[in-house]
Amino acid sequence: MEAATTVVEKRRPVKETPAQRLARETAAFAAALGRMALLAAILSPVLLWSFLTVDLPVRSFDRLVDTPALKPSLWLSIGGLAMTGALPLVILVTRRFGGDEASRAVTAAWGVSAVATLAGLSYLAPFLESHDMPSVRFVAAFVASAMLGQYVAIGMYDVLRGGGVWWRAPLFAALAGYGVQTAIYFPAAHAGAGAAWFNWMVTDYALKTFAAFAFLPVYFLLRKTLRPRGGYGGR
Repeated sequence: MEAATTVVEKRRPVKETPAQRLARETAAFAAALGRMALLAAILSPVLLWSFLTVDLPVRSFDRLVDTPALKPSLWLSIGGLAMTGALPLVILVTRRFGGDEASRAVTAAWGVSAVATLAGLSYLAPFLESHDMPSVRFVAAFVASAMLGQYVAIGMYDVLRGGGVWWRAPLFAALAGYGVQTAIYFPAAHAGAGAAWFNWMVTDYALKTFAAFAFLPVYFLLRKTLRPRGGYGGR
């Protein structure tokens, strides 16, 4: 008796044409560009506000300190507080879209903020005096420390995400980012000027540590809303 022969029909995969591939890749690029523009639009106002208020001191806490050289208004500015709030926002973007896309969004946001600031200063230049502008050293230290701190936070979050307790990645990312920001800014902006910058640095990082812990309840509440996209871990 002849064995029954089973014929299996094999379907050939549909080959993608060059035109179809070009259309698919163009659509993916447009979507990524749109996401980067949206994220940059979210971050840019915070960065721009910090630029515009970087030399406006916060005097509300001066009465809590008796030593004149340690008054918070000497080192704490409205722009510095705004930049402190930018880093948790960067961590949330990293949770949702991953480190690569968050890094691109941060770079784009800094670029937009820098262009907007330069345009504003060019318009106001005839009305400004030399003492109205912070020094180049101060601005360079502020921008470089904030940018590097945000990139470090992105990298730290990406390394720690997806495992362990839910708070580990956001907490250590914030502490690392704030640590880099503080450790770079104060020596670069104040070393050699006869200021008590080391005391300021320690106090500033203590406040940022408090901000890192205060961010955790916000992160916890947004965990379900900002679920990581496919391929990115996170709890």
